[in-house]
Amino acid sequence: MTEERVSRRRTPARLVKVGELKGTSGLVRILGIVVEAREGSALIQDLLEDEIGKAATVEVLVEGTLVVAHKYIVIGEVVEKRDSVGMGVKLAAILAHDVEGFDIKEFKRALETESRVISELVR
Repeated sequence: MTEERVSRRRTPARLVKVGELKGTSGLVRILGIVVEAREGSALIQDLLEDEIGKAATVEVLVEGTLVVAHKYIVIGEVVEKRDSVGMGVKLAAILAHDVEGFDIKEFKRALETESRVISELVR
Protein backbone atom coordinates (compact mmCIF):
# COMPACT_ATOMS: atom_id res chain seq x y z
CA MET A 1 0.00 0.00 0.00
CA THR A 2 1.49 3.34 -1.00
CA GLU A 3 1.05 6.39 1.12
CA GLU A 4 0.05 9.57 -0.66
CA ARG A 5 1.63 12.78 0.46
CA VAL A 6 -0.60 15.77 0.51
CA SER A 7 1.23 19.05 0.30
CA ARG A 8 -0.50 22.38 0.50
CA ARG A 9 1.01 25.02 -1.66
CA ARG A 10 1.79 28.37 -0.07
CA THR A 11 0.39 31.50 -1.59
CA PRO A 12 3.10 33.65 -3.20
CA ALA A 13 4.66 36.40 -1.11
CA ARG A 14 3.11 39.77 -1.96
CA LEU A 15 5.49 42.57 -2.91
CA VAL A 16 4.92 45.46 -0.50
CA LYS A 17 6.61 48.69 0.45
CA VAL A 18 8.21 48.70 3.90
CA GLY A 19 5.83 51.45 5.02
CA GLU A 20 2.87 49.16 4.28
CA LEU A 21 4.04 46.25 6.48
CA LYS A 22 2.02 47.20 9.56
CA GLY A 23 -1.22 45.23 9.67
CA THR A 24 -0.11 42.91 6.87
CA SER A 25 -0.48 39.17 7.32
CA GLY A 26 0.90 36.23 5.40
CA LEU A 27 4.13 36.11 3.45
CA VAL A 28 5.46 39.39 2.10
CA ARG A 29 8.34 40.35 -0.13
CA ILE A 30 10.33 43.58 0.17
CA LEU A 31 13.16 45.09 -1.84
CA GLY A 32 15.59 47.14 0.18
CA ILE A 33 19.13 48.18 0.97
CA VAL A 34 20.89 47.26 4.21
CA VAL A 35 21.57 50.34 6.33
CA GLU A 36 22.86 48.57 9.46
CA ALA A 37 23.68 44.92 10.06
CA ARG A 38 24.69 42.68 12.92
CA GLU A 39 24.50 38.96 13.58
CA GLY A 40 20.84 37.92 13.45
CA SER A 41 19.28 41.19 12.29
CA ALA A 42 19.57 44.06 9.83
CA LEU A 43 17.94 47.43 9.31
CA ILE A 44 16.68 47.62 5.73
CA GLN A 45 15.50 50.75 3.90
CA ASP A 46 12.82 50.46 1.22
CA LEU A 47 13.96 50.77 -2.41
CA LEU A 48 10.45 50.75 -3.91
CA GLU A 49 9.59 54.18 -2.49
CA ASP A 50 10.25 56.84 -5.13
CA GLU A 51 11.16 59.62 -2.70
CA ILE A 52 14.22 58.77 -0.61
CA GLY A 53 13.08 61.00 2.26
CA LYS A 54 9.87 58.97 2.54
CA ALA A 55 11.53 55.55 2.38
CA ALA A 56 10.69 53.60 5.53
CA THR A 57 13.00 51.17 7.30
CA VAL A 58 12.31 47.86 9.03
CA GLU A 59 14.31 45.58 11.27
CA VAL A 60 14.67 42.19 9.59
CA LEU A 61 15.43 39.09 11.65
CA VAL A 62 17.79 36.84 9.67
CA GLU A 63 20.13 33.92 10.13
CA GLY A 64 23.70 35.13 9.81
CA THR A 65 24.71 38.63 8.79
CA LEU A 66 23.70 40.70 5.75
CA VAL A 67 26.16 43.00 3.96
CA VAL A 68 25.76 46.74 4.59
CA ALA A 69 24.97 48.80 1.45
CA HIS A 70 23.88 45.71 -0.52
CA LYS A 71 20.41 45.33 -2.03
CA TYR A 72 18.28 42.39 -0.92
CA ILE A 73 14.94 40.84 -1.77
CA VAL A 74 13.59 39.54 1.51
CA ILE A 75 10.67 37.15 1.90
CA GLY A 76 9.24 36.74 5.37
CA GLU A 77 6.41 37.16 7.81
CA VAL A 78 5.50 40.37 9.62
CA VAL A 79 5.88 40.20 13.40
CA GLU A 80 4.35 42.91 15.57
CA LYS A 81 6.43 43.85 18.62
CA ARG A 82 5.69 46.21 21.48
CA ASP A 83 8.60 48.44 22.45
CA SER A 84 9.13 51.66 24.41
CA VAL A 85 7.64 53.71 21.55
CA GLY A 86 4.56 51.51 21.06
CA MET A 87 3.68 48.80 18.59
CA GLY A 88 6.22 48.29 15.86
CA VAL A 89 6.81 45.71 13.17
CA LYS A 90 9.73 43.48 12.30
CA LEU A 91 10.12 41.10 9.42
CA ALA A 92 11.08 37.51 10.24
CA ALA A 93 12.97 36.52 7.10
CA ILE A 94 12.51 33.13 5.51
CA LEU A 95 14.80 34.11 2.64
CA ALA A 96 17.17 37.04 2.09
CA HIS A 97 18.64 37.09 -1.42
CA ASP A 98 21.48 39.50 -2.30
CA VAL A 99 20.57 41.29 -5.55
CA GLU A 100 23.42 43.80 -5.66
CA GLY A 101 23.52 43.91 -9.49
CA PHE A 102 19.74 44.36 -9.71
CA ASP A 103 18.50 47.30 -11.85
CA ILE A 104 15.86 48.95 -9.65
CA LYS A 105 14.65 51.37 -12.36
CA GLU A 106 14.04 48.53 -14.80
CA PHE A 107 12.23 46.55 -12.10
CA LYS A 108 9.95 49.51 -11.33
CA ARG A 109 9.20 49.89 -15.05
CA ALA A 110 8.25 46.20 -15.20
CA LEU A 111 5.94 46.66 -12.18
CA GLU A 112 4.24 49.63 -13.86
CA THR A 113 3.77 47.63 -17.06
CA GLU A 114 2.33 44.72 -15.09
CA SER A 115 -0.09 47.08 -13.35
CA ARG A 116 -1.26 48.56 -16.67
CA VAL A 117 -1.77 45.10 -18.19
CA ILE A 118 -3.77 43.91 -15.19
CA SER A 119 -5.97 47.01 -15.24
CA GLU A 120 -6.65 46.47 -18.96
CA LEU A 121 -7.55 42.82 -18.38
CA VAL A 122 -9.91 43.66 -15.51
CA ARG A 123 -12.00 46.05 -17.60
